[in-house]
Amino acid sequence: MARISLAICLTLLVTLSTVYETQGTFSLPHYLEKFPKVGKDFEAFANKGMSDFLGDLEGMCPKTAEFKNLFATLKDYMASFGSGSSKDIKMELSEKSEKLFRAMSVFDTSKGGTSDDSWNLVDGLLSMGKGLMEMKKSGSQELNFEQRKELIVSMVEWTRGIGLFVKAASESKGQSIDLSSFGIDYDNSVESPIKRAMYETQGTFSLPHYLENLPKKAQDFEPFAYNGMSHFIDSLESKCPATTEFKDFFVKLEDYMAIFKSASSGSKDFKVDMSIKSQRLFKAMSVLTGTQGSGISVDSWRMLDGLLSMGKFLVEMKKHGSNEITFEQRTEMVGSMVQWARAIGLFARVASEKKGKTIDLSPFGIFHARNYGKGNFKTSSEL
Repeated sequence: MARISLAICLTLLVTLSTVYETQGTFSLPHYLEKFPKVGKDFEAFANKGMSDFLGDLEGMCPKTAEFKNLFATLKDYMASFGSGSSKDIKMELSEKSEKLFRAMSVFDTSKGGTSDDSWNLVDGLLSMGKGLMEMKKSGSQELNFEQRKELIVSMVEWTRGIGLFVKAASESKGQSIDLSSFGIDYDNSVESPIKRAMYETQGTFSLPHYLENLPKKAQDFEPFAYNGMSHFIDSLESKCPATTEFKDFFVKLEDYMAIFKSASSGSKDFKVDMSIKSQRLFKAMSVLTGTQGSGISVDSWRMLDGLLSMGKFLVEMKKHGSNEITFEQRTEMVGSMVQWARAIGLFARVASEKKGKTIDLSPFGIFHARNYGKGNFKTSSEL
């Protein structure tokens, strides 16, 4: 019986090797292009992706009993989330968690399960498991943006967690593994792979589409605006070169805009905070434009003007509380968001082109003229 199992395993290994030599390495961003639209289809989609990834990753590792056991227990652990009730799942996970821990502990890199790589792996497994269980409740309901985002984050964290642990384990045995071929950036000093994977799947954030759901009350504008700003920035960042300079710029940009949440424009703390964060943002911008100590470019001035316009309106709307937004306020609201997004987009496009990468801003819908009376947008050719 043992000989038969060994023969089968050898046959499978040969088959896997042939498949991946022919088709290339599993790519998560490429796989996510086929992301399902309804909740009930996620489990099958995720299971196939996990199986393909583990099969490819195992093929890169030393052919030892320790690695074979690790991958077998990983697959067995994840299979628990496909069982019946939550009570059954908890019972299975309790037993399989111990087996997985023992399989991980064999490797020096796990340090008894206390290493960063071990924690990242466990965190990734739990994140994916939670997503699988949640989707069982969704049935045939269509997945919304937030659900898709959470599920993609789970898949990225799962892939990263396992990939980094296995890489360290393999290198401790003298065999190096290149994880870049999986389409996931494992270097945390560069842009988040979660953002890039999500927006490669979701498509570009559209401001005109987002503005269709403008709030009716003044107190609801701030969360609406910040949610839109966050989505726009994330989508724009995913199109820029994945360098530390761009990452720093977008971090400083979000940090700058966050100050308008804190206090009124007249407070002393607000002015001090703005002064500090303005300098940090300006420095990050100067690095991208190459204008350190030599003045400020037109694109930089335009962007700063857009930020202040949006910030001023955010502070102003706080004063109106639960009052319904007037026509004039609605007009200014849309104008501020368009000016803000357009200014940042133009700055990022110019900065990106200086690094040799062209960005198409048209999908964002930020170059549309406004028809405030109807609350919608018209292109210049339609006016």
